[in-house]
Amino acid sequence: MSFILKNRLLAAAFAWISFGVFAQDLPVIRVDQQNLSPVALQVAAAKEQHQPFAFSNPLALSGEPVYALRGVEENALKSVVADTRLLGKLVSERPQWLSLELPVNERSFAILDLVRVDLLSDGFQLQTSDGNGPVSFEGHAVYYRGVVRGSEGSSLASISIFPDLLIGSFSSGAGNIVIQPNYEAPGQLILYNDLDITEDVPFECYSDQLEQFHSKTSPRGPQSAGGCVKVYIECDYALYVNKGGISATASWITAVFNNVATLYANESVPTAISEIFIWTTEDGYSKTSSITALNQFKTKRPTFNGDIAHLAALGGNNIGGVAWLDVLCTSYRYAYSNISSTYKSVPTYSWTVEVMTHEMGHNLGSNHTHWCGWTGGPIDNCYTPEGGCSAGPPPQNGGTIMSYCHLTSYGINFSNGFGPLPGDKIRSEVGGAYCLGTCGGSGGCTAPTGLNITNIGQTSAKGNWNAVSGALSYKFEYKVSSSGTWTVASTTGTSYTMTGLSPSTTYNTRVKTVCSSGESSYSGTVDFTTAGGTCPTPANLAASNITETSATVTWSAASGALSYNFQYKLSSSSTWYQVNVPGTGVNMTGMTPGTNYDVRVQSVCSGGTSAFTAVLTFKTLNGSGYCASKGNNSTYEWIKRVKLGSIDRSSGSDNGYYDGTALVTDVSKGSTYTLNYQAGTTGSSGNLYWRVWIDFNNNKSFNDAGELLFSKKTNSTNLLSANITIPTGAATAKVRMRVAVKYGGYSSSCQTFPYGEVEDYSINIKAAGSLEGPVEEFSSALEDLLVSPNPFDQTLRLSFFSPIEQAVALDIVDAYGRRAFEQQLQVTAGSNALSLQTSGLTPANYYLRLRCSDRQYLFKLIKME
Repeated sequence: MSFILKNRLLAAAFAWISFGVFAQDLPVIRVDQQNLSPVALQVAAAKEQHQPFAFSNPLALSGEPVYALRGVEENALKSVVADTRLLGKLVSERPQWLSLELPVNERSFAILDLVRVDLLSDGFQLQTSDGNGPVSFEGHAVYYRGVVRGSEGSSLASISIFPDLLIGSFSSGAGNIVIQPNYEAPGQLILYNDLDITEDVPFECYSDQLEQFHSKTSPRGPQSAGGCVKVYIECDYALYVNKGGISATASWITAVFNNVATLYANESVPTAISEIFIWTTEDGYSKTSSITALNQFKTKRPTFNGDIAHLAALGGNNIGGVAWLDVLCTSYRYAYSNISSTYKSVPTYSWTVEVMTHEMGHNLGSNHTHWCGWTGGPIDNCYTPEGGCSAGPPPQNGGTIMSYCHLTSYGINFSNGFGPLPGDKIRSEVGGAYCLGTCGGSGGCTAPTGLNITNIGQTSAKGNWNAVSGALSYKFEYKVSSSGTWTVASTTGTSYTMTGLSPSTTYNTRVKTVCSSGESSYSGTVDFTTAGGTCPTPANLAASNITETSATVTWSAASGALSYNFQYKLSSSSTWYQVNVPGTGVNMTGMTPGTNYDVRVQSVCSGGTSAFTAVLTFKTLNGSGYCASKGNNSTYEWIKRVKLGSIDRSSGSDNGYYDGTALVTDVSKGSTYTLNYQAGTTGSSGNLYWRVWIDFNNNKSFNDAGELLFSKKTNSTNLLSANITIPTGAATAKVRMRVAVKYGGYSSSCQTFPYGEVEDYSINIKAAGSLEGPVEEFSSALEDLLVSPNPFDQTLRLSFFSPIEQAVALDIVDAYGRRAFEQQLQVTAGSNALSLQTSGLTPANYYLRLRCSDRQYLFKLIKME
């Protein structure tokens, strides 16, 4: 079965963080972790335990020209310079937890919060066909997986670090950012977004044409102790030649597999590389048929070091991938992935990750998603069903790894992983495979995780950590932070109580494992401070400015408090999450509408902490039912004007989103209308990407056929127009219209993206013929409206052009619609300007509203303290 892997699959349209707490310049802190992925939970657990995240920023944009590669949009590739001193330090020190700052483009950077992983299993070997192995490789690299800070709920990162090289990718709402060597220019690293790859990479999956192995007696027992899938990887001679050596080939394939392993780890399926075999001589595998090559591979490797064997081949001319289905613990546990022959001229790192993950998924038990055998039939409608049944439903937010959705406009979304049914099938097969053991680590004795300190008193405290498989005992160490001498205590348990401590003193702690093979490295260091004198509990805990997705929580200052520990959780959850803040309030954002939350706070003093306040419970306002969409930064480009019928709004930046659903225009089924739209920019933003949707069937979604009205790529900042026709089958109802402008590519209807803006309006759809005629231009329309400054302090300035002399009503309302200021204006024909004194308004968010005879205008305002 032949198909083309569209590059939108690699863009992985991830959404941004679902809930956060901000305190002054603090980073976003997650609250609702019930929907976190397994990888994100690893990071969250480390942060909850206050594990020390090392910080490093080893890469920077160099500004040097990039050797051009085919199939990439002009100026999309960025040249990156690596600080090999910092890379070497990371490989040498191998921090367990790492915050890595990486550039995204000239405007911004991303911080990845990462956890170190052991990619290589116990007993790992690197062998070559020339018989001079095993070749030393362990310790030459350090591997990480984690999330993008600020989008923990819907992002994924996989980074491999070598002494002179960093390879990997990280995904968020802005696409999939890849860092890799430029093999056309040795020594150069390149950074690019997969969205900018314009050339399709051929990918043919022949698993459905392969005679499948079906074992009627395959022994399946209870879930294995480790359940780790160890993978034997063989690299063909063409790949070895392409990479230029044994070490370079091993580095590249481990970096690729680190991404593969991260996708499986996100499905709670542990994997590790048990052996890499590199052909440094001609390999003899077929270059014309992937099925022939797979059978040759099985014949040549009747036994191997691992649970499944995977042949990664560059040789051949796009002959595809193939794997036997559901073959763990059998003699057919082999897969073949052919890397496109265009690889050297088109950067396809993420495509290589996809094809290896896809074929390995067949080995572990998953069919394609359009297979008729799934419970309920095919999972999606992206391809002709396998088995003659009816097609499945359209996928939501893109397809999954085992789908053919790259053939459709849906694309494949890496953030969806394998999806529930394929994921459950793979987990079931791995969990029930009698032949699997534990992954282990390269050293055979791993450091404990989860070190935390409890029962902190004036002279004692208790250290706790997670058990390590194979541990004989543990060495727990602690010292005064100002001292260089550690106190060492040995224990066979997973806790140790320290006594004889000094009050109001900061201590450092760490722990390591003692195994029969030796000792592990130390865990990360965890600090704590013993209790001292009294510390008062904060008073007057209160929640205000409560909206659908945000709230402000404040309290009174406590005497002697240096900072405060603010804790929060869903009322339905028993797990608290904490952030330390220096002030007496936090703004909580990204919350779930119509949901109860609990909060509490304690003082942090020099001698210890106070008791927590009583729990305060509040509920966010009920939502509209529509998904959220916004631009995170609308400083550079925003929606300046939208006009449809009686809706005509001009504005500056609205901080990425404007809720204009209070503005309504009537339309008639079967009629055509002109929509005008205009962008505002600071300087030259280049091409901007417009999209407009209307929810014609009123189902609170913009994903139905025909609801995307148009997509427009333009660098114009003039007033543009498009004709839209209201379908005769549309609902007779007031529905929502969404307008989006994005920098760098088209947005989806539910996307949060780095640069641009989204505005929502209401459209009242009436029966055909119920309107007297087409909407006409009204002569009373105000133009060139400007409100400044915004945010403002006391004085607010307003200017506009009126085509006629007329009465205009001005008022300012708060977030709940309560009027806080009003004034009747008699404006003249021509330019008008006035100043408003707002000393009576308290600092908060407001809306300024202007109403003339036939329309109104809204501006969002922020009054500062």
